[in-house]
Amino acid sequence: MTIDDFKAKVSGVLSADGCSAEFYFLLDGDEGMNVKSVDINDDDHAELEKIFIRSVSESLLLNDDLSLIALSSADDRKDAVYEYDLDDVPQELSYLKHVIENDNFEAFDLNSDDLSHLEGILVLLGNQDVQLALYKHQYPVTLLKKDSGFNLMKPKGGNRFKKLDADILKINSKFEFIKIDGKYYILDIKALERFFGFHDAVKNVAEKGVENIKAADLVMDCAVLEARLDDISFARKLVKSANSSPVLGKIPNAQVIGFTKAHPALRGKFKYSEDGSQMNLKTKKSQNLFLKLLNDDFLQSELTRLYYDSIAKDSVDEAEVAEA
Repeated sequence: MTIDDFKAKVSGVLSADGCSAEFYFLLDGDEGMNVKSVDINDDDHAELEKIFIRSVSESLLLNDDLSLIALSSADDRKDAVYEYDLDDVPQELSYLKHVIENDNFEAFDLNSDDLSHLEGILVLLGNQDVQLALYKHQYPVTLLKKDSGFNLMKPKGGNRFKKLDADILKINSKFEFIKIDGKYYILDIKALERFFGFHDAVKNVAEKGVENIKAADLVMDCAVLEARLDDISFARKLVKSANSSPVLGKIPNAQVIGFTKAHPALRGKFKYSEDGSQMNLKTKKSQNLFLKLLNDDFLQSELTRLYYDSIAKDSVDEAEVAEA
């Protein structure tokens, strides 16, 4: 799928006849996670609905720099949506599917439910035919409890402050994940990394990546890479570098090693085996550089002959260039 296809799907939901919003709380209780529908008075519901529709439009549809990338090939570029393509789906993401496929949820009860257990807000947009679901992580700082210190509030229409007599939940329009047309899309990878289920999913794929590196016989001791698989950020980069590398298994090892000895950003940064046929990755710095090397991040401009460390390297379609 291209970014234009993705935008067309999102636009199709927002422009559908009778497009509206439903809101749900994801609560972490004694018996695990639980989804509850949220009752909001009509005027405020309509305003919150407009806020999220506008947020989806501005962040996804009106961003001309936005690109769509598979999560297993994720880099750290700023304007990107990542399509979730790993086998295992974290539980928090699965609740997006839950609100799309079900319409019978218990209502949130202010008398028996506790807002301090709020983990996330789920927003369902669309009509009976087409829908998309948003996940918004809720941080503790967005909840102001009436008994958390002596909090003053200014009543509407008055000029005299009084003590806060109710909990206040602050909601902004930022969201981290979206599900549409049967697929999950990630806008904030850092938020996803906090979910334990995602760490397991990434680690499983990263372990296969280490096996690919072993098979290439380019590294003296891959145990140093295996030792860092509990570092979710490193493991995620290993998934991309080892599994979709334009270098590993495609460029002869001798040529790769020769490149590390000649490139200004890599020269002197690596150690090698006695016969010079393998790389010795004892330090974390060399391991990090090795992953960037597998991703072919070290480039040279054909025009200026200058060297660059490039994150986003979208391939150029020669046919498109010819048509331009």
